[in-house]
Amino acid sequence: MSFRKLVWGHVAVVVLLAGAALAGTVPDSTVQITEKGYVPARIEIVVGQKVVFQNVTQKDHSLSSKAPSGEKDKDKTEFDSGVIKASTSWEHTFSKEGTYTYSCKDDNSMVGTIVVSSAK
Repeated sequence: MSFRKLVWGHVAVVVLLAGAALAGTVPDSTVQITEKGYVPARIEIVVGQKVVFQNVTQKDHSLSSKAPSGEKDKDKTEFDSGVIKASTSWEHTFSKEGTYTYSCKDDNSMVGTIVVSSAK
């Protein structure tokens, strides 16, 4: 590879990263649904950030969460994935601050937590 191509390759990466920073974009977070539970089991994100839940098992799963801690209507469902087929994914963008505890409808031992804070 020539020096010129190498330099232009680095310049392109820097411009791409700078553009993302200026646009205020926040990368997606990923949670894997495994046979042993959610990996990672706890994540911290900011308002407006998307979480992608990847089912890496050979079995269908689902996940749902009640309203975040501190909400008036604690029994309100905040999000519900429906069935996430084996080897597929589902995503959700969080629009409110709070701590969300979620679980698999078919396996209550699978529990995860998402802490959403205000964007800085």
